[in-house]
Amino acid sequence: MPSGPLPHRIQRIGFTASKSPVRTAASSGATVSSLRWFYGADRIKGTDVRGGESDLTAPPAAPQASPNRPLLKPRWSERVGRRPFGLGFWFGVAILLGYLVAALSALVVFRQSLDLLATNSAWVPPEPYAPAIGPSLAHPFGVLPGLGVDLLQALWQATPWDLAIVGGILAFDALLGWFLGAIAGLNEGGTLDALISWVGDTVGAIPSFFLIVGVFAGLSAIAPTDVGIPLFIVLFGAIIWPSTARLTRDRARLVARQPYVEATRACGGSRRRILLRHILPGSVTPMLTQLPLDIAPIYFVLIVFPWFWDCASHSPKAGYGAIYVEPSLPPFSPLPSVGFPEWGNILAVGVCYGLPVSTGIVQAPVFWWMFVFPLVAILGLALAIALVCDGLDRRITRLGHF
Repeated sequence: MPSGPLPHRIQRIGFTASKSPVRTAASSGATVSSLRWFYGADRIKGTDVRGGESDLTAPPAAPQASPNRPLLKPRWSERVGRRPFGLGFWFGVAILLGYLVAALSALVVFRQSLDLLATNSAWVPPEPYAPAIGPSLAHPFGVLPGLGVDLLQALWQATPWDLAIVGGILAFDALLGWFLGAIAGLNEGGTLDALISWVGDTVGAIPSFFLIVGVFAGLSAIAPTDVGIPLFIVLFGAIIWPSTARLTRDRARLVARQPYVEATRACGGSRRRILLRHILPGSVTPMLTQLPLDIAPIYFVLIVFPWFWDCASHSPKAGYGAIYVEPSLPPFSPLPSVGFPEWGNILAVGVCYGLPVSTGIVQAPVFWWMFVFPLVAILGLALAIALVCDGLDRRITRLGHF
């Protein structure tokens, strides 16, 4: 019987003539046949000629596959099946798709007046104690009398604007914080690390909602015609990035000490290659963790300050239910007018009218639909973003990235 290291002979027989390490179904069958002829059928089956057990067992049967398909290269669907995203991720994707469909349809339906709510003067309370119009077949979400609008139509019309505002701020925040945090972690203890950390700590020391209001109000006083929603998106993203950068820096420091990164340095890899190939992909999970938390300060500015301007700083008049507040916007608001369709502004007006206790009047009735439906729209978007980010985080962790 021939002698020699068996694994080496198996490797020589099983590999293709092109010296490729990919074993196909056809070569697997040829390997088994050759081994049976070369070493004897009894030994291949696991039985020695002396009747004892052999250390060589028969290789497993080749899976059913086409002869030209490599066995060691699974399809994309097979890879996803082995590491699924999870039910929560797909539920979040479904919610986001629903919001996207609503936004695209609103762009078509309200294309003539997308930036102005359709007001019905008959719904604005002209006299004290005007009757409330609650949810019904004609108005499924009821009527918001402060703005004189159908609540369902107003929320629908505001969907593309809110998706653009929240998506723009989160994208700017994620890219800036992720990139600067990765650079700081790669240059731990260096000049770039000290500079980025100092700027981030200085900006992050001030609450983001107060800082954005102060900066935006100052710019509004200097150049009132140049401020608006695009500038608000850029400023907000530039103010809330330190939280993302701080978490990303901590992760980037750990990734930069990994053996494969040290091996890249030893082989002469540039800092740019290390940053793009290893640090950024390995530091993406802290950014996904922070993104859902950054939604809160966005809507805090869009809701609390208009509410304070309307309900807390102005004296209510006798009118709808027990009070009637004339809606208006603070001078530092990024919205162009009080009739601009935006969920935060709608919720602020809805709280003033539907929850009079927020204005200090306890005896007035509560109209729940005026603030519940706008709140559900905001919470639904936040929940969808959180589920998608959590699913991506779990997926990346399962794949073995840091």
